[in-house]
Parts: sequence; C-alpha cells; structure tokens
Amino acid sequence: MGDATRVFPLLGGSVTVTLYDVEPTLAALAFEETYREGRRLQRIFNLYDPESELSKLNRRRELRASEELRLVLAVALRFGRLTRGAYDVSKGSEFLARKRGEEVRVGCTYEDIEIDGDIIRLIHPDVLVDLGSIAKGYIGDALIDFIRGIGVEGAFVDARGDMRVYGPRLEVVEIRHPRQPGAAVGAIVLEEAAVATSGDYKQFASSFDRSHIVGAKDFASVSVVARTLMEADAIATALFVLGSGMAKALLHQFPHVRVLAIDRALRRFSYNGFEELALAEQTEEGRDGA
Repeated sequence: MGDATRVFPLLGGSVTVTLYDVEPTLAALAFEETYREGRRLQRIFNLYDPESELSKLNRRRELRASEELRLVLAVALRFGRLTRGAYDVSKGSEFLARKRGEEVRVGCTYEDIEIDGDIIRLIHPDVLVDLGSIAKGYIGDALIDFIRGIGVEGAFVDARGDMRVYGPRLEVVEIRHPRQPGAAVGAIVLEEAAVATSGDYKQFASSFDRSHIVGAKDFASVSVVARTLMEADAIATALFVLGSGMAKALLHQFPHVRVLAIDRALRRFSYNGFEELALAEQTEEGRDGA
C-alpha cells in the first residue's frame, strides 16, 4: 500500500489526483473510473465544447437540463442575489470578448435566467451562461465524492490551484504571490477542506486591469478555504468582483469560510480567522500555489 498520483487532461488543462494508502490494483481501477467521470462532467459544463450541455442551453435558450447543471446554476444565481449582481454568470459574452482583447457590454443580468423544475430558460437575448467561476469547483467536489464512493479512504485533488483534500491526511498548500511568479505569500494546512484562488494574474489581456474576471475591483488575489471546492470557487470570484469595500458584508453570510485577500497595493486582508491556518514558516514539501 502507498500513495498513487495521476494527472488527467481535464477542464482545459490538467487535474492531478493523489490517492492515499491504496493498493495498486484499486488505484488503477480508481484512476480509470475517476477519469471517465471527469470527462462525463466536463461534457456538461464546457463552454468551449459546442456539444456540451451548457453550449446547447446557450444555443437553444430553453433546455430540459441535467440535475448537475441545474444544481450548479442554482448556486450561481444565489451568489448573483447575494452580491446584488456583481457576480453574474449571464455575462459570458463579456468574458469571451475580454479573452479576445475586446470589450463588449450586454444588457442582461442573472435575473434573466430562469429555472422552472427541470427546465432552464434564458429570457434575455444577450444571456450567455458561463459557469467557469464555479463549475471547476463542482467537478472537483464530484471527483472527491466519486473516489470516496469506490472505497478509497483519502485523496487529494488539484485542479490547477483549486484543491481539496479528504481523509486522515493533512496537506500543506502554498498561496501564490500575485505579482512574483514562482513565489508564495505563505502556506496553509488543509484538513478535510478545499481552497480556491481567484487572481488577476491567471488570465489577462496586456495588463492586470484587463483580467479574465470582468468587473474586478481592487483585489489582486483572493484565496478562500471552505468545506467544498464549489463554495470556495464561487466565493473567491464573488469577493474579487465585490472588492475590499464589500467583502465583510458577503462573508457575514459565510462565517465558516476563511479568506486571504491581497489588493493591488499588496496589502493583505485576512477574514474569519484565516491566519489560524497559516504555517509560521514555509515548507519545501508544500503543494504549489493555490
């Protein structure tokens, strides 16, 4: 028995899965089935795949949707309400234009997305649903649940900086510096938890002011530790578009979530006891940056 690690081509890049204290035969089977499940989930949420369920919704404007798509969209709409529209998954056209180095503005909001039983409707013609700020977290959680369900007692999933661990093992994770590639601002310990980071350095066009996150305020990075990766992913993006002025108001709704935010002047903001997770010193064995 020992640890086993596999890297899968998923979610527009790679997802690393480590299984703890597992027999080689079980590991091989678990990796095969986990990758199959990851590809199934990717076919639901991939904005760039014209045959994905999300793309069919955007094209047809009304769709009898899977439980997975309805669940993730419902959570996204909840964050739209909590942030009074700052977090808005209806504005995918603005996101795609930003990636092309262009700027467009649309007239829709999250309120133009309707879930009626198992039917999703896009009411405004400008709506293009983009779940990139939350679907990766959901898929990471789903992979963890799948791995647990086939009898593996502990695992670590790293979806390019969005990470979750379960089981008896602890993981040390470094928080990436938003302005110094390869450097970290500190390290934290994860135990039965997830961490996700939103940052203007991850994707941007010509300057950090034109990051992939449309509507960003004064934060350069936001790292969130939560019970699930979907929650951490969504809250990180929501805080990024709210900025330091509104962060406390949102986090009042999530007292269990711990946050480290760094603004563009490299000032640090710690919320809900994030510092309790931090290591006093860096460790060479830490996972690369969240």
